[in-house]
Amino acid sequence: MMHGQGAVSMCEAEPIRRAEVLYLPGVALHVTEDQTDCHITVSPDHAPDHLRRILQVAKQRGLGLLDQDECEPTLLADDSVRLYLQTAA
Repeated sequence: MMHGQGAVSMCEAEPIRRAEVLYLPGVALHVTEDQTDCHITVSPDHAPDHLRRILQVAKQRGLGLLDQDECEPTLLADDSVRLYLQTAA
């Protein structure tokens, strides 16, 4: 990057967006302000009750799991799994 010559880095051009993260040990619900990125990240050693509670919170916010035919869960580098959400109909 060239400093002081009018160049704008990609990072500076990207708008900062808000997101809310709610979590219990091993499970996190991530929801962007505009709800364009909503997902749950589940670690391999999570407690099943924690996942149930996070799913209940998502449901209370009008979100539900995407059907696996629409979007498969993603396995992350740390062996966590990302489950994608959509606005529930």
